[in-house]
Amino acid sequence: MMIKQGKKGTLLALGILTAIMATVAVCEYQGWPFLKGPLERTLSQKLQRRIVLGDQFALHLLGAIRLRTSALTIGSPGSAPDLLNAVNPRLEVPYSTVFGLMRSGPHEPIRITSLELDRMDAALSRDAQGQANWQFSPRSAKTTDSPGLGLPRFDRLVVKAGRLQMQDALMKLNLDAQVSTAEGDQAQGTSGLLINGKGHYLKRPFELHIKSSGVLPLAASPGPAVAVPITVEASAGQSRLRFNGQAADVLTLSDLDGSMTLSGPSLAAVGDAAGVTLPTTTLFSLKGQLSRKGDVWSLKQTNLNVGTSQLGGSFTFDRRPKVPMLTGEVTGSRFVLSDLAPAFGAQAPGANNPAPPEGRMVPQRTFDIPSLHAMNADIKVRLKRVELGALFDRPLEPLDGQLRLKSGVLTISDLLASTADGQVSGRVSLNGNPKPASWDADVHWKGIRLEQWLSPRNQFAGQGEPDKGKQNRYVTGQLGGHAKLHGQGNSAAQMLGTMDGDAQAWVQDGTISHLVVEAIGLDVAQALGVAVIGDDLMPMHCAAVRVKAQRGALKPEVGVIDTEDSTILVSGSLSLVDESLNLVMTAKPKDISPLTLRSPLKVQGTFADPKFRLEAKPLGLKIISAVALGFVNPLASIIPLIDLGDKTDGGCQQALAKLRGDRPNTKVTKVARP
Repeated sequence: MMIKQGKKGTLLALGILTAIMATVAVCEYQGWPFLKGPLERTLSQKLQRRIVLGDQFALHLLGAIRLRTSALTIGSPGSAPDLLNAVNPRLEVPYSTVFGLMRSGPHEPIRITSLELDRMDAALSRDAQGQANWQFSPRSAKTTDSPGLGLPRFDRLVVKAGRLQMQDALMKLNLDAQVSTAEGDQAQGTSGLLINGKGHYLKRPFELHIKSSGVLPLAASPGPAVAVPITVEASAGQSRLRFNGQAADVLTLSDLDGSMTLSGPSLAAVGDAAGVTLPTTTLFSLKGQLSRKGDVWSLKQTNLNVGTSQLGGSFTFDRRPKVPMLTGEVTGSRFVLSDLAPAFGAQAPGANNPAPPEGRMVPQRTFDIPSLHAMNADIKVRLKRVELGALFDRPLEPLDGQLRLKSGVLTISDLLASTADGQVSGRVSLNGNPKPASWDADVHWKGIRLEQWLSPRNQFAGQGEPDKGKQNRYVTGQLGGHAKLHGQGNSAAQMLGTMDGDAQAWVQDGTISHLVVEAIGLDVAQALGVAVIGDDLMPMHCAAVRVKAQRGALKPEVGVIDTEDSTILVSGSLSLVDESLNLVMTAKPKDISPLTLRSPLKVQGTFADPKFRLEAKPLGLKIISAVALGFVNPLASIIPLIDLGDKTDGGCQQALAKLRGDRPNTKVTKVARP
């Protein structure tokens, strides 16, 4: 009896289960039509916005949630325009998304497996506080932590026709675009995607045109997606972009590969739009092969012209790490240093850098220090030729180094360059972590032949046959030196105005123009003689300078040029804070010379308006004495203008000892030599 009852219970349970399964099967087949109303109410309550489904409704729940309806309206919180009005949508959502919404709202973008629309009218909006109408989380949730869109993530999104409007105060972007898959490439009779849009980004107008010659979804999962030919054209002010290649979708540009041309007023503006830290430059144009695999972007076969510089290289931008990473190599056949000046605030076409205040020369523009934290970088620098400017006849060729950006610290290390038989080496860094930012430089130079390095302006019409390699140069010799400096600030003016450290330079085996020495000493007689018979070069026993920097004030601790004719001493100071000059050049003769008005030469004023004058008191006494004696005997008037020089031998040690008045046996401090 018990066995029969057990069998009856089992059969009853199986019957009930079979009935349930049959009911579910029938409902699944018919699309659960009675769930339309409850589904609208549940979604409206959970998403805190109006959800309206069309009269034609079919819902399938096995494996994933699949919805077909004749219309779909998704409202926006508050009184903002509807987020989406769609015709004939086909939607597939995984259960993981549903469970995330049921818990308390997603903390990550909603994942939608597939969404296909015959027509779409979408209006996206986000205010300056980061509140966006496409965020399906509680109203208190905001997106200010990231300027990115944070839209739902689609594995597949296809729109046959529609309009997309976006007003984003956080990104300072507004866009109005028409989307169509019905037109495409009519010349070949195939359907494709066509997007035409215009708007403003950072208050600058732009236009966007995307065209494919195959069915291209707006979004697609990276796995089974098939890449189709695509052309992208965009313009914003003076900036132009054109891409011709292939891609698997529009929103993520997965499986992107093709040729790109880009031009604009500054690399920094392009970097801001792409999330890459790039320097402010003058006008540029770029050509290269652009590709994307997942979250890794690559730019190869690059041809980059910035101003008159001709650069290139290969780069990879990996967005997978928490802080994106840029790696690669910068190469170039010609790099003009002045083309990088806009990065330090200098004015240039397209750079939008303000002019310094009246009477100032050092740029005042504040650097974009926060951009140093936008990414990390490890870039090799390999430049064949670096041109320094009009003052120099020889470039740096080549120049190698390593550029690294990590945790807000930008460093150029392993710097090594050759020029005029000499070398320049060192390290420079900018730390964007402290407030204000800090910088330091440690640079060495040695063996640079001045007669080769300086521009052709370093010439004179000499007499006789000049020495080979030293012909017609006002100054020759091997230049060496070392600078170790540091400072703080968020602009070039602030960084220079806080500069501390020291720098020293010297010339070995050098010569200097006789006329220059006599002119500095205002030796009228010898200068006239040199002018008549022609200039020549005099050996320099010593040529050295050591400058101490303290809070932007530079003072020469030692500044001396010693020749067989005179010893020239440089003293005083200059300020990088207010750009003022207060230097004194004094010549000490070593021979007897009539008609000398020898008096200290002062260099005063500012960098923008330097003024040169002779110290009045010593010169005035000499002139008054000469005039008074002239009434007694005209020949006697030249006596006060005679300097009784005292010739000395030896280089810098003897010259400095003489200037200090040291005794011959007194031990003196040596000036550093290479």
